[in-house]
Parts: sequence; C-alpha cells; structure tokens
Amino acid sequence: MTALHQKLADDILTQIQTGKLPVGEKLPPEAEYAADLGVSRSTLRLAFSELERVGILQRKKRAGTTVIADQPKAQFNMSTTGLHELLSLGRDTDLMLSGTRTVATNAISELQGYHSETDHWLEISGTRTLPNQSTPFNSTQVYVPARYAAIEHILKEREPSVFRIIEERFDLVVGRVSQAAQAIACPAAIAKVIDLEPGAPALRIVAQIYDRGGFLMEISVATFDPERFQLQTDVQVDNL
Repeated sequence: MTALHQKLADDILTQIQTGKLPVGEKLPPEAEYAADLGVSRSTLRLAFSELERVGILQRKKRAGTTVIADQPKAQFNMSTTGLHELLSLGRDTDLMLSGTRTVATNAISELQGYHSETDHWLEISGTRTLPNQSTPFNSTQVYVPARYAAIEHILKEREPSVFRIIEERFDLVVGRVSQAAQAIACPAAIAKVIDLEPGAPALRIVAQIYDRGGFLMEISVATFDPERFQLQTDVQVDNL
C-alpha cells in the first residue's frame, strides 16, 4: 500500500508534468493548498519534502514553494533492507578504475586497527557514474589485504565491484558488511572529480566486507555527491 503522502507527491508531479502546474509557478500557502486538496497539512508537508528531495520543488522560508523542474534529478538509491540490497551499488553501477598502488597500514586513517599480513594493502581507486551521465557521483578507494592482493593482475578497467573479484578468485562468499556514513567537507581532489566545490558538503561511507568465515575481504572508502545519492534503511523489528 502506498503511503498517502507518496500518492499525493505522485499526483502533484503528474500535474507538473502535464503542464497544469508549470515550472516556475509558486504554489499556494500550505494551509490553503492542503484544504484545496482535502489532505492534512502534515501530509502535504511530507509530499513537499519528497518532491524537494528529488529536485522538483524548492521551498524557502517566507518565499513559499516553487516548482523548479518537471523531471526528478538523477539519483542512486541504495536501500538497505538486507545484504543483497546493501551491496546494490556494486550490482547496479560499475567502478571505473583509475589506478592501483600499495600502501602501508599507517598511511591510511581508515585502515587503523585492521590487519593485513604484510602490513601493506592494495589500494584500488575508481569512480562510479549514473546511467546517461558523464560526471561521476562517487569517488572510491578500496583497500584489499595482502592475502588477496594478487587480484591486481586480473583487474579490468571497469568492474562491478572488487569484492566480487575476490569471491570468484578465492572461492569465497560475502557474509557480513559493516558500514558507517559521515557528512564531510569534500576534499579538493575529490571535489574536482565529482563536480563539487572544494569544501562543499559530501557523504562519506566507510565499509568493511567480510567473508562467511569472518575474514576481512576489503575496506572501501567512498565519497558521494549527496545530491545524486540516497541511502535508505528499512528495518522491521520482530515482536517479542
């Protein structure tokens, strides 16, 4: 069943796309518009928030709500309802590799506290791009412990994900993913790649992927343009 606010957002988008609400038009005040539509003000606000999130509406304090586009902006939605969905980034987009090198554990802050047999890691750098776009929405560095570093010689220019190569080469299966997301000021080098201003808000996700035996397969450090990436979590709690 579709939530009422989502249905309302879809109805408003349809009116925009059919020209009943043209781009540039300012919508009525919330209380008035909610009454006209026969919904509560809170439902309308949720619908507005959804349309603002996808770039259809713009809301400004004291200026009201304005239609600014008739098509949702391109965005990657990673839904985390389970392990399969959590790994969807490597299923639905390709990693365009830009280079590899060997790094020491103490040279990379995200590697502190993790073990690699030789105290060195294979660093694999790349970017991900949305379909029909030329500018990457993501910059990624993947760190592979020494036991799997031999994959460097079989990497192609474009790969779905590094852990898939490790799975195939070493006959392993992913059993656990641990990740943390953090808002950061985008470093200048990455900002240039994903078309952000240096220091602009960006989303960084650091993930550790383990096999079913509990052994670390990779650590990935991915930086995203937040306007083109959404992380959604939907967790159901069983009744006790």
